[in-house]
Amino acid sequence: MYRMILVFDIGNTHTVVGVFQKGKLVLNRRLATSLQRTEDELWVLVKAYCELGNLSTAAIQGVIIASVVPSLTDIAFRAVEKYLAFKPVVVSGSLDVGFTIPYDDPSQLGADRICAVAAALKKFGGPAIVVDFGTATTYDIISNKGEYIGGVIAPGIMTAAGNLVEKTALLSKASFQFPTQVIGKNTREAIQSGVMYYALDGFEGMIRRLRRVAGKYATVIATGGLAPFITEMTNEIKYIEPNLVLEGARIIFEKLGKKSKK
Repeated sequence: MYRMILVFDIGNTHTVVGVFQKGKLVLNRRLATSLQRTEDELWVLVKAYCELGNLSTAAIQGVIIASVVPSLTDIAFRAVEKYLAFKPVVVSGSLDVGFTIPYDDPSQLGADRICAVAAALKKFGGPAIVVDFGTATTYDIISNKGEYIGGVIAPGIMTAAGNLVEKTALLSKASFQFPTQVIGKNTREAIQSGVMYYALDGFEGMIRRLRRVAGKYATVIATGGLAPFITEMTNEIKYIEPNLVLEGARIIFEKLGKKSKK
């Protein structure tokens, strides 16, 4: 087992920096994803996060990048090469990630989804449905034989709400929480109700549909920033795993058995 591994989970909205020490997550920092951030700026942030956690970047023996933003994958890759003097692993469907990807082109499966499935398989096995409430809401299905069989991509809660506000001049932004009652008494409450209950009902309907394939007793595992809000309102979710992508990236890195830095 590697003593210290750095993980980048780069999403469209947020980037998460994680550090594992002897298999345990000891650092977890979230920052806004920025297309303007240079490799030097990124590394300044990584180093500062590590120092706040009493960790030294000099002790990092391996790095893995799970990214859905290609230009930022390159930024993180160059930062690691420049400041740690070795190449990081980049998660993709072309790697031996521990399970078969039944896509026509496995490279089309997002790195975050690959990592989430890897972690869910390791922790829970199958049958299971992994739901990530991120910029998109994704559903990934694991069979009762522990095989990944594919997934679904739906608009994320924030994405749907943002599009509604953008396309409707008289509507304003509303916080992403459930209102006290379904019927709104003002525009803010009406938006909240429409966005959140629409997302909740869409989620529960999709779970019912996916159980017909995955199995009636498939375990539902949720991750992503808005997972806690949905979990409070449904009985469908059995586990919330906020660090599922980070955990999966670590599992994939360890499985690949990359050599430590010299």
